[in-house]
Amino acid sequence: MKQKIKESTVRKFFLDMSKDHKKELTVIIAIATFGSILTVFVPLIYGRLFDLALIPNTTITLLLSLIGVWTVLGLISNFTSARTSALGETLGARVSLESEISAYGHYLTLPMKFHKEKKIGSILNKISRGSWNLQHFIQMVSNTLSQILFLIFALTIMLIVQWQLGAIVIITFIIYIMATLKLTKPVLESQEEMQKSFEKEYGTIYDKLYNVSLVKSFAREEEEEKLFHKLSIGKSLPIYKKSAEKSAKLQYIQGIIYNLSFILVLGTAIFFLRNGQITQGEFIMFFGYINLAFGPFSSLSQFYNFYKKASVAIKRIIKLKKLAPETMKHGTKIIEDVKGKIEFKNIDFSYSKDKEILKDINLKINPGESIALVGESGVGKSTLSELISGYYQPKKGNIYLDKINISKLKLKWLRQQIAIVPQEISIFNDTLINNLKYANPKASFDDVVKAAKAANAHEFILSLPKKYKTLVGERGVKLSVGQKQRIAITMAFLKNPKILIMDEPTSALDSKSERGVQEGIKKLISGRTTVIIAHRFSTVKNVDKIIVLDKGKIVEAGNHQELMKKKGKYYELYSLQKGLD
Repeated sequence: MKQKIKESTVRKFFLDMSKDHKKELTVIIAIATFGSILTVFVPLIYGRLFDLALIPNTTITLLLSLIGVWTVLGLISNFTSARTSALGETLGARVSLESEISAYGHYLTLPMKFHKEKKIGSILNKISRGSWNLQHFIQMVSNTLSQILFLIFALTIMLIVQWQLGAIVIITFIIYIMATLKLTKPVLESQEEMQKSFEKEYGTIYDKLYNVSLVKSFAREEEEEKLFHKLSIGKSLPIYKKSAEKSAKLQYIQGIIYNLSFILVLGTAIFFLRNGQITQGEFIMFFGYINLAFGPFSSLSQFYNFYKKASVAIKRIIKLKKLAPETMKHGTKIIEDVKGKIEFKNIDFSYSKDKEILKDINLKINPGESIALVGESGVGKSTLSELISGYYQPKKGNIYLDKINISKLKLKWLRQQIAIVPQEISIFNDTLINNLKYANPKASFDDVVKAAKAANAHEFILSLPKKYKTLVGERGVKLSVGQKQRIAITMAFLKNPKILIMDEPTSALDSKSERGVQEGIKKLISGRTTVIIAHRFSTVKNVDKIIVLDKGKIVEAGNHQELMKKKGKYYELYSLQKGLD
């Protein structure tokens, strides 16, 4: 995420957005143009009305007619302005939601390495801030559009009626724009610094809120509140203040240019009136145009400033979306009749250049065979299983499924063949039935019940207040560890995979809970190629093969009896754990 996003990329983002919503933008522009054309005639009418009012023989009918036209134009102009604003707000909300959905969708496709390294809170803040800025920018565009069009039409009429006054307005407008462009850069730099600060601090705060049970268990509520204050008020506020000071300086200089320009134009108009170069009605007309034309000056400045501020936030979304999704060099092949044979050939893997995790791994797992990976923490057991699912790409060597390199297989299809039963399952704050059906959305209620019975979960589910419709709470906090494990096994049954990966689902259970889970596991692994990441050696005695890892290498392989006779690494680890037990 260190790539530099150019301003042209932001412009392309808006151009693509415009193409996607061409119909809505066309309607907004048409209404805004119509309203601006009507508005530009208003000063002409009341200027002419003033001149006619000074002529003694002007009929009341003519004066009333002009007043009537003025009123109608004003009402229609107000209506078009309101419609433009409403359509702009709706379009802004839609584009904002589409951008947010697209960013969240892309976030889910990013590699596992990204998710393990980045704080989810900072990413959520990046997306929500970018989305919010985009929405409000589009709303501002719709509100400013009619003013920009009016300014163009008004300047045209002023140049036609009295070109000197029109030229003064144009020159001051150019000076105003040049000053804004020059002074906006330091404001943007402080805005970018502020965005980075907010994302970083929000990521830390989100992490604390997400782990509220940990905070409570150590009674750290007051300390965390002080940390929130330190991060938000102590770190982010000074940066915000710095940005606000720079924005204030820009607004001050813009205000000086605006006021001096207004005085110059109006003073010149008074001079022309005194010399008889314009009539009193034309002076009133020019005063109206000057008043209405200088109004957009401020709006255009705010528009530009907000565009630049929004571009800072949008660049950060674009950076996220430019990250390569989890293609992992996978192809498009699928295997019609999966047997479940897995083979590792000469596999080397490392997360970083300076630390090798796996070295020269050669391993065959036959269809329907169960193996257990054992070894000390950090030897690569979980990494080896993650390579099967395509979460990472080997540094060297290949992995095969039924003699086909998995890099040639369609990644989504590959993962559909694999079910993972982790140590602690992550489930949604939803009903049990919806969580279970996440594994197989097409499953009927009878299918779910059948899977729950096979996993020894049906009985405890029926004991819950609303049975299968019970809300499980954030990350399943309303369920015990054993209950969550049986939910994980039920989901694996529903998925009905050819390959099963189990990260020692009984390691945190008491004896009674373990018995219930183990019964479900025995049914689940039957006939499936199974890889068990073992932490407790009591669970590996009945597998077909035990693979012993040490320092990233396979040092032993065989069943429990064979490895115990060797009195090697497995014997050492087993004896150590038995002694601890």
